[in-house]
Amino acid sequence: MRVLLIRPPRREAGDMGLSVPPLGLAYIAASLIDAGHEVEILDAYALRWSWSLFETKMASTQADVIGFSAMTPTVDVVRKSLPIVRSSARWIILGGPHPTAVREQVLQDMPLLDAAVVGEGEQVVVELLKWFVDGGELPAGVLHRSHAFSDASAPDVRDIPFPARHLLPQDKYRYLFATRRGFATMITSRGCPFRCSFCDKSVGGSRWRSRTAIDVVDEMELLQRSGVGFVNFYDDNFTLHPRRVEDICNEILRRGLNIEWKCEGRVDSVDLALLRLMKKAGCRVIAYGVESGNSAALEFLRKDINIEQAESAFVATHEAGIRTLAYMILGVPGETEQDVRRSIFFADKKLRASYAQFSSLNAMPGTPLYGHPSTKSVKNPVDSDQHRATVTDLSELQLKSLLKEAWIRFYLKPRRLGRLGLDVWRSGSFDEGARLAVAMGKWSMSR
Repeated sequence: MRVLLIRPPRREAGDMGLSVPPLGLAYIAASLIDAGHEVEILDAYALRWSWSLFETKMASTQADVIGFSAMTPTVDVVRKSLPIVRSSARWIILGGPHPTAVREQVLQDMPLLDAAVVGEGEQVVVELLKWFVDGGELPAGVLHRSHAFSDASAPDVRDIPFPARHLLPQDKYRYLFATRRGFATMITSRGCPFRCSFCDKSVGGSRWRSRTAIDVVDEMELLQRSGVGFVNFYDDNFTLHPRRVEDICNEILRRGLNIEWKCEGRVDSVDLALLRLMKKAGCRVIAYGVESGNSAALEFLRKDINIEQAESAFVATHEAGIRTLAYMILGVPGETEQDVRRSIFFADKKLRASYAQFSSLNAMPGTPLYGHPSTKSVKNPVDSDQHRATVTDLSELQLKSLLKEAWIRFYLKPRRLGRLGLDVWRSGSFDEGARLAVAMGKWSMSR
């Protein structure tokens, strides 16, 4: 079959979202290619296509199957795409976190879809395409209007082929915090054993499954040979098992790879010795889910960490020479304006984070918070959703004002502005940096 996997255009021309590779589509493409299908990926988002250009191009495009992937905050652009591509394919399918979280509801919301994939889709989509032709019993993991659904087993992460990056416009991808040009993303493990109330684990599940150090570094070596200088590891918990991190770092050093990287870590799973090894092996930035400087908020969020652990991790990370990114959630239920300002101060002055990202608490489908009563919507400059179901005891006006205060107070300092300017230069993210500056400028002037 001829399969076209699509990442739709940006919601609007001024969308300031960074152009990072659609890794999920590249994984699906690799599995379909292995199964003998002819596959293309159209990343209209990274190519910055307008909706009118997208419509024009699709009018002259034909495929057997067109596939999309969607997260809930951006599912509206997939919905907008469906009538545009409906006549271009016999079957249209959707995968990703959104259909996995809402299940049958997605087929009701999108009548132009023929089927949807739930969970990790690499093997499921291969079986689905076979079913389209041969019929018979509907494969596990597939949502279809005329058949009962059954869950599919999670794949062995060590058996999944490397993403089909050759189908992507690699030269279009940028990441503001990359310390070198030539950017790529990787996943080295799936699943998360923790219980954070705001996190959607519907795709990867609660069982942590990891690739071997050899396999991970094999992929890194291929990326370096293709001109990639910086990798962003998208694992929820890259540092979950320190021994595996050590094995990866030692393998990078053994091979003499010259590649730099960023990862996501927990503040309770690192120490100075590990961090120094990571720095030696190319780690330049670690993002930590700090979330709050208030103990009661951490309990509500079910983070299973404490403030002292966050402080220790940031001290050790900086001592190792690695920059830090603190993810912060402001306005958690029970927090007052004074509590929120304490969190802002904590990230800025106590942790002395290199970067911070301040967000409101969102009750997303697939999370334990989903269904929490909320009629509020409070976003920040880097949120990609149109409406953000915000869970907070503060008023919208209060929380919007505090978010603005957080971003301005944290970043409007000569040292941090200078670092961001250097990041733009090193990463080559000139357009992205300019759009971010404009978006934050507009946001800071808005009420």
